Amino acid sequence: MAAPRDIIDALESVVSLYFSDVRHKQRAAFILADELVEMTCKALAIAANPTLGHIKFHDLLKHPAVKLDAKTTTLGATLLRNHDTRNKMQHVNAAFTVDDQHCADAILDALQAIEHCFSGTIAAFPDALKVSLRLVRLQSSHGNTGLRGRFEDAMRDFRWNSADKPRALRKSEIAVTAGNRRYWGLVMSEYAQIECILDRLGIP
Repeated sequence: MAAPRDIIDALESVVSLYFSDVRHKQRAAFILADELVEMTCKALAIAANPTLGHIKFHDLLKHPAVKLDAKTTTLGATLLRNHDTRNKMQHVNAAFTVDDQHCADAILDALQAIEHCFSGTIAAFPDALKVSLRLVRLQSSHGNTGLRGRFEDAMRDFRWNSADKPRALRKSEIAVTAGNRRYWGLVMSEYAQIECILDRLGIP
């Protein structure tokens, strides 16, 4: 059973934020990834128990329909650690944040939670989201650091569509190189070209 559309929409939003050029994007994306996990697990729990009211995160993971008890499952323990980190961010230290890799790991953890709760969801993802998630995996602790550098070089060297149509800059504009890591969000719509680069380098 595929996940409800609002869960997939939320995942797309998290991934888009992760690849954006906004300040503190890792912190924001990490928090939203944790909220996505809670949203996903609660959707499954409510489907099994429509009268379910407020429930703490730890108890939600243990819900009979969810089956992600942090004491007995590796994924459950990881999700609880992420949730504790999120609480530290929001309630203990406003300056606390995570790095790019830790954020990518949290997105992949949320992805696992979605697939656990709604088996078959990943296979039904739109192609653009599948390619974006391959990039997230490359940036995570599961990614090959050597291939990461080669991919970033290939992204910088690639002639993006806009590069074929040069024009003079307006006074209010600055020139950016779309293939730079900072600006990947500008070219995510060109997912077919990004997929070609990933495939050419053998990046899963």
